[in-house]
Amino acid sequence: MAYKIKKDPVGRVPKAQLTFWIIVRLSMIICAAYSFVNGDLVMGFESVFCFIFTHLWDMFQVFGNGSFIEEVPPLSQTLLNLIIFIGIVFGSYLELFDRLPWFDNFMHILSGFVCASFGYDFACIIQRKIGRCAATLAAIFSLMFALSIAVGWEFYEFLMDTLHGTNLQLAKQGPETAMFDLAKYNGEYGYIGLVDTMIDMMMNAAGGVAGMIFMIILRNRKKKK
Repeated sequence: MAYKIKKDPVGRVPKAQLTFWIIVRLSMIICAAYSFVNGDLVMGFESVFCFIFTHLWDMFQVFGNGSFIEEVPPLSQTLLNLIIFIGIVFGSYLELFDRLPWFDNFMHILSGFVCASFGYDFACIIQRKIGRCAATLAAIFSLMFALSIAVGWEFYEFLMDTLHGTNLQLAKQGPETAMFDLAKYNGEYGYIGLVDTMIDMMMNAAGGVAGMIFMIILRNRKKKK
């Protein structure tokens, strides 16, 4: 069968969700332009990449060529756009990561929730040719998927700190760790990094459990209707 590029079926997206997509995409363009004008290349390119990620569902539909990836529901894109919007606009540009001590934990919980929500539907999609995926199997897969993404993110932070000299894992002295009382962490910056990493993982796990429960309720309610 010849490879086919399809037209983007945006008409299938609920209007409220599509409106939110457009708002997020415009926000990423504005953030990118603002960063490049002010010479902040890191945030500029980060906003550009996030703008691309807000089109994942569209790309699945256009380039999927009849594969299972086309069956990913618009809800997955909406949840991804939510975390992009909050993380970039509120977290980075409005500096809530620095101003609110709990904001980073909130983002990890939200990340776990979004990943588990996607993982649940993804399990049902890849199982579709065999038959309907059991809710228990989809739930376990969704939680494991969320935890896998969390591990991948910690890999990214470690590699950035090691190769690029950042301090994402708070494992060394710097402005990122200036607010910590070193005496509470055995006098070691490495211990601060360990605590930060483990808390991030636990917050992702908590969000994953919440996302798993949310999808069980949501999808089972649709089946009853």
